[in-house]
Amino acid sequence: MSSFDGPAFDALAEFATRPFAQARMLPVEAYRSTDVLAAEVETLFGADWLCVGRTADVPETGDYLTAELPIATGGTRSIIVVRADDGEIRAFDNVCIHRGAQLLEGCGHQDRITCPYHAWTYRLDGSLVGGPYMNESVEADGRPFDPSSHRLMALATEVWEGFIFVNQQADAAPLAPRLTGLTDVVGRYGMAGYVPVHEQVDVWATNWKLLVENFMDAYHIFKVHKDSFAADGDNTLDTTMYPGTDHWAHHRVHHDGGPDLAAATNTRLHDEWRKTIVLAAVFPGFVIQLQPNWLWFLRITPEGTGQVRVAWQVAVAPETLAAQTGPDQPGPDSYVNKVMALVHRVNSEDKPVVEGLRRSVNGPQFDRAPLSYLERNVHDFDRYVATRLTGAS
Repeated sequence: MSSFDGPAFDALAEFATRPFAQARMLPVEAYRSTDVLAAEVETLFGADWLCVGRTADVPETGDYLTAELPIATGGTRSIIVVRADDGEIRAFDNVCIHRGAQLLEGCGHQDRITCPYHAWTYRLDGSLVGGPYMNESVEADGRPFDPSSHRLMALATEVWEGFIFVNQQADAAPLAPRLTGLTDVVGRYGMAGYVPVHEQVDVWATNWKLLVENFMDAYHIFKVHKDSFAADGDNTLDTTMYPGTDHWAHHRVHHDGGPDLAAATNTRLHDEWRKTIVLAAVFPGFVIQLQPNWLWFLRITPEGTGQVRVAWQVAVAPETLAAQTGPDQPGPDSYVNKVMALVHRVNSEDKPVVEGLRRSVNGPQFDRAPLSYLERNVHDFDRYVATRLTGAS
């Protein structure tokens, strides 16, 4: 049973029992309540797997990135993700175990991790090499200072389809078995090999759940994105919804009469998959739009009930980039610019709508009407939130 109490959680518990046939939007308290946000940070972001980047971000030994994870105290937990000497990707708290100084910022390359405060130095597996001027220091049991007794705090780390996930719970159940069905869908694309072409961090004035819901909402495309995704016509009937699980959800867009999105040299995809776009979410805050030619993904984390941090990247299939280099082709840069113009336009179309939703839920509870079948994945995500926060089933 849930340890969280109050009217907002009672409403969420009732919501969690509803089948999709009776689906509605979450109660407005779920988007504006600080108690609900605190429960989400503790229960969802504090205990579920969170994407912190791609293997392509740390391709070589010593390459690292840093990330911030929400924590229950209201702040963030800074971590380092690094490719170690054995080729494995590991994650550690970005905190020197001596006096708590932050070790690294941003991303880059280090053969060793050296504290900027007192020069304590760590190997890429998190073990301590040593610290200067410690020859007179002793361990708690009276032994001389022993570097082998100390190491950076490690986080559970797992790589899935080229994405790096971490979990703040040391005894977390493995991620891969949770995503088996999704792996069966996306594994054929080889997205781990897609080439990064753009990354960006934005802050939107909305609740984090509203943004996840929007990304998984197939109902708004024909209207909100009439000048971008739907510029060549309304392909809503080409969208197939699939029921989600407790950990992920997805739908697909396949247009028989549409163009072959895969490059001619793409031998991974066959038949209908060469024209299929997958929209997927790994709960709580990771969403992807995966195409045969390019990939767009967002890492969504709350910064308050009305503010969300959106770290996103675009990557292009390597054979698609290679196909742009022929004598009669515009070149890879031109192709990337075209993709980025589309993505930026989509963001500009979504942002005012999703921020407007957050302003609306500041008002009184309204009569929440039935959902469309095209919002099936929205309900999957909402039910995940409600169930995890309340223990209902």
